[in-house]
Amino acid sequence: MLGVYIRTIRDFSRLLFLENAFDEFLFAEGRFVTAFATEFNGASQEEDAALPYVRWAQVREAAFGLIRGKVAPRSFYVALVCPPDKTKALLAQGGEEAEEDDLPLLFLNIRYREEKLMLTTGVSEKTFRPGSAAPAIWDRQVRLLLEKLGLGSAISEL
Repeated sequence: MLGVYIRTIRDFSRLLFLENAFDEFLFAEGRFVTAFATEFNGASQEEDAALPYVRWAQVREAAFGLIRGKVAPRSFYVALVCPPDKTKALLAQGGEEAEEDDLPLLFLNIRYREEKLMLTTGVSEKTFRPGSAAPAIWDRQVRLLLEKLGLGSAISEL
């Protein structure tokens, strides 16, 4: 599991809430605390939905509306999930195959509180796969994403 602090909170928040840098991710859940708390469940409500969660792009603007203003939010938490097609491709690149029904969920957890922004990764396996390389592959991919977004020098380990 990767755990890092983002030192450039404003830059990261701009990428998360105002730009499309994370729009390909799925949105599992979120909690935003300002003068009041708002919780979102990103589970798809459509019976025939192709994806288990809605895309971050669908809720990004609403989430930003909750935290924007002159006063910073007290805290927020966003759990993003790598889409199944990207998960399958990442695992294949890392030499690990998984059936469509057995793909792990690759989480990117974003938490802001006490004026600190923390990112952690997580992997939820649907079935036990001894020696799974999914966590290492996902951690490496998130580091590459942070580099690509220009945040590589703005991180420090937990």
